[in-house]
Amino acid sequence: MSERWLVMGDHHGDAEALRRVLDDTAGERFDYAVHVGDFTRAMRHDEALGVEQLRETEPILEEFDDRAEHGLLWVWGDQDHYGDLDYDLDVGTEIPDDDRVTVGSRQFTSSLAHVDADTVLVTHDEHWRLADHFDGLAHVCGNTHFGRRFGRRLNAAFLQETNPHTGDQRYGGYVVVEFEGENFDAGVRSIGDLERRLCERHRERGVQFLPSDWECMYAWDDRVLLRELAASAFYGVTDGGERSTADPDELVAHAVGLWDDPPRDFRKDLAAYLDELDHDRYAPLARREDGRVEVAEDCYSY
Repeated sequence: MSERWLVMGDHHGDAEALRRVLDDTAGERFDYAVHVGDFTRAMRHDEALGVEQLRETEPILEEFDDRAEHGLLWVWGDQDHYGDLDYDLDVGTEIPDDDRVTVGSRQFTSSLAHVDADTVLVTHDEHWRLADHFDGLAHVCGNTHFGRRFGRRLNAAFLQETNPHTGDQRYGGYVVVEFEGENFDAGVRSIGDLERRLCERHRERGVQFLPSDWECMYAWDDRVLLRELAASAFYGVTDGGERSTADPDELVAHAVGLWDDPPRDFRKDLAAYLDELDHDRYAPLARREDGRVEVAEDCYSY
């Protein structure tokens, strides 16, 4: 069974970004259109702006719903307060976070608890722990703006993003997914500045979709890679959370085993990171007094 999906997200209230995608795909048909959230800028501004942006973009989203055989499927993002706004988006199918929904021949959910081998998980957040340990059909997400295809995970990059330091705005792109049975290919399309990138140092962690002037997603901060591998190793070592704690040494061993050829000093760097988890505000794990580690209470993307 062959299918074409249009996957996008993170347009942050910019109606022009959505119109660019519509123009770029004029005359094309898709089986599904998927939006991974951040329809608005409500979190960074105020809820009134978020409501205004939803009203403005809803008619455009309806065009995507019409363009796909099985319509538009979507989830809320953190910028949308995960749907806690005084506005009901009445278009397409909202993917539930407490169940599965069948649309066409596919099952979708936003809850890991409802994933099986035939289910597509759609979330706004990446969830680092799932990078190497995901048994569903596909995991589609956004949020970080670092687009990537890795295994069964697809991060859709961004349609529009604003530099938090300079205020400069740029357009990114979207992804066309070609499904053939249980397998899929993902091709990035730019509506501004977004290109396919394969980092030589981190090629084992997937193909990235980035603006031309951005470095590899792991080059921004060494901790980006260490957070992902620490969370992934914890999830693997604890059998998906069956255990609540783990020994740092077993996490390091497991994480090293996720590579065919780990980067130089990776073992040492991860061990040092796990030893100083309290120095990283975004750490997925926390060190206990007995030296073992557990999931951090306030981690936003474990």
